[in-house]
Amino acid sequence: MPRDFSASTFVFVSSRTGPTMGRIERRLLRIIEALIERGAIIHLICTPRHPLATEAATLGAEVAPYHLDKLNFFRTHSRMRKYLQRYHPVLVHSTGLQADLLSRWAAKDIPTAAVNSIACVAWPRRGKGPISTAIRRYLDRSTATDVDLFVVDSDSLQRPLAELGVPADRILLDRPSIDLAEVFAQAEEPFTLPERLTGPLVGYAGRMEPARGLEHLVTASAILEASGAIAEVVIAGDGPLLKELQRDNRSSRVRYLGYVPSVPAVLKNLEIAVFPSTGRGVPTALIEAAALARPIVASRVEGIEELFEDGVEIKLVSPGDPRALAHAIADMLANPTTSHEMGERARLRVLDSYSSAASIERHLQAYSGLMWE
Repeated sequence: MPRDFSASTFVFVSSRTGPTMGRIERRLLRIIEALIERGAIIHLICTPRHPLATEAATLGAEVAPYHLDKLNFFRTHSRMRKYLQRYHPVLVHSTGLQADLLSRWAAKDIPTAAVNSIACVAWPRRGKGPISTAIRRYLDRSTATDVDLFVVDSDSLQRPLAELGVPADRILLDRPSIDLAEVFAQAEEPFTLPERLTGPLVGYAGRMEPARGLEHLVTASAILEASGAIAEVVIAGDGPLLKELQRDNRSSRVRYLGYVPSVPAVLKNLEIAVFPSTGRGVPTALIEAAALARPIVASRVEGIEELFEDGVEIKLVSPGDPRALAHAIADMLANPTTSHEMGERARLRVLDSYSSAASIERHLQAYSGLMWE
């Protein structure tokens, strides 16, 4: 019979080493919180002093006194296996290739279920070069059937997992989601609009990464200006691309706001939110913009195109096509009533399907199915 959460131990493992938490880590943190509220005992293995470790400890999780040693895979595996044998968790839930491989190996042949969370942006697995990439993919493929449950954020991941021999009932589709209460609260934080606005505010807010395709928004802004469309284009956020984009002189109408303490506060003030991604995956800010009923123009890439209906909830264009991007923005500006209706329909979709509360419940139900005496 299924075991009660209050009598169960869970181990979470993350390979993330950057200074911030990704969407999966933030979700795992909320799951940890929900489990602790239900009386579960939580252990976490991750990078020391990482925000995930700090926040999980604050919630009441026990953080392991060691990290995933990339230079000594075998020692880390031995430590993790002893950890699992000592605490007898009902399952170990990991994210990140190193964490996934170690968890699969450590949980093998002991009564602990192995759960992996992977995002479409991280598939197929990659290394720093062709040799390391080949090794990583071989290890991933050869151990995939040892996983009791894959949690994936995109339809595009279900087929490759099935081709590796993973049964359909071991794949849980859990699309990207957000904490609605947190987004609504952040949207109310103070935000100073750029001075001397001469038209509707259009633009992007969020992380500035190469896959976000923001150079195409810069080009589109120049096309909009040349066509006589009246709009103010802003790009808010920090990252490695900021200085490069600031040097681009194709449009004097682009205003770079740099780091902003609240992305939702910026999104709330946009007449059109633009996400010109060139790579697969879903920017968290896109879902936040939809939750705030902002009309959205985005690229038709894996991940985004699965979330919303094109032409009904958001407007999708081909990735890497600034002319199509400019045309879609101009069309939405010229038809504000239709645009706002699309934004409202996108908001309802987020409320119905992409809230973190629904995601947490899906995880807990899946865990329950793996917890047997």
